Amino acid sequence: MKLLGLNRVELLVNDPDQAERDLSALLGGEGGLSFEREPAEGVLDCRVDWKAGIEIVHPESDEHVVGQLLKGKGEHIFTVVFEVENIDDARAWVLKQGFEIMYEFDNGTPEKPANLRQISVSPERTHGMLVTLLERGARP
Repeated sequence: MKLLGLNRVELLVNDPDQAERDLSALLGGEGGLSFEREPAEGVLDCRVDWKAGIEIVHPESDEHVVGQLLKGKGEHIFTVVFEVENIDDARAWVLKQGFEIMYEFDNGTPEKPANLRQISVSPERTHGMLVTLLERGARP
């Protein structure tokens, strides 16, 4: 597996508007932060500043699994996302090391090849941190 580096940190929050204001006030400085809404699977409000590597995540329903997590654990760093060169190599490495993959995502369709592939590793052996490995870009 070839690790390319940190992609972003995802924060699970109660109030995404307030989180956006607070983080912008703290880290905005010259050039500021610029959060964009990102499409998300399920009922999530996700806002990302790609330059800063911060994503704000808020469930739009308490019934959603992420809503239950927020209710039980409160606001916290939800996921740390690392970019890898090849998700297939990463998957093989993770399994060879004895970790469990709890979630996989690929945004491809029959009409359009994927340009985003990711796996999330079960947090039991990552000391409570949900680690996601991400491959971006279309394959040749």
